[in-house]
Amino acid sequence: MDFQFTAYQGTVSAKCSMEHIALANWFNTEVRSNPAAILNALSTARHLTENQEEALIGAEYTLFLNVYEVMVRANNLALDSDEILEDDFHYYDEESIAFCGTQDFIHFLEAYVDFIA
Repeated sequence: MDFQFTAYQGTVSAKCSMEHIALANWFNTEVRSNPAAILNALSTARHLTENQEEALIGAEYTLFLNVYEVMVRANNLALDSDEILEDDFHYYDEESIAFCGTQDFIHFLEAYVDFIA
């Protein structure tokens, strides 16, 4: 997972590769101005056990974590799995949903902590 942190006038922003834009959006809207939320997400990801699943619900994005994978999903993303789409029509959801490995997510948050240090 490719990502970059930038600071401008005291505000840190995250940018991620296209398939992880939702992760950057989660960071930028939910936690960047809330260090306690960042540390909570990091602690939750680090301490997951084999069959444990956690959800960190935010105002705009929810983080779903298990020991192997993290999913970031926009709260307004209402996809009905039974809905049939026309041929060649697909939802554009790159900004609304993203998946990454739990270790990659931990690395992302640890990189942020290092960046601001």
